[in-house]
Amino acid sequence: MIMFDFNSIIPFIAALVVLLYIIIDFARNRTKGLLKRLLLYSFLFYLVNVIDVTIGHVGISPFVDGYLSVQLIPFYFVKDILLHEIGSWHFWNATKLSFNNFIMLAPLGVYLTILFDVKKVRNAVTIGFLVSLFIETYQLILTYIGLTFRTFNVDDLILNTLGCVLAFIVARTLKELYIHFSNRPGSKG
Repeated sequence: MIMFDFNSIIPFIAALVVLLYIIIDFARNRTKGLLKRLLLYSFLFYLVNVIDVTIGHVGISPFVDGYLSVQLIPFYFVKDILLHEIGSWHFWNATKLSFNNFIMLAPLGVYLTILFDVKKVRNAVTIGFLVSLFIETYQLILTYIGLTFRTFNVDDLILNTLGCVLAFIVARTLKELYIHFSNRPGSKG
């Protein structure tokens, strides 16, 4: 008997939908606007990966004494890192989780400037924050109804948004430099 759990089936279905979309889109458009479409395809697979990472596979219940535990103290991750001895498992685990939250939405920041042509940092901050808020909220809801073991963490909002915005700034700067140097007299760009 084949069994699927909720944590595996949703990303699997999402990946199949994306793959089906790519096949249909490629059949309709062939090579027309191929570079932009390849960027879109990679963005869609990135979204599937974010869904997979944020839905689950963590077996620690966020319920404490029958109540759903949420972390609402900003920058608690700094205390968590500094509280433990450098080199200890707790130190590296807190560092790893913080780094992973920082980089999780960094690709979104790149896509915002390259694929979606967002120009203002304020818009990147808003989009990064809202995407992170959506992720944290659906994690809380799915945990509450018993489908996964994740919870709401304000530090994830901060780190996700910061990663998105810094990647946006770097990508936008590189894009502007590319445009500037490719439009110079004598350039082949």
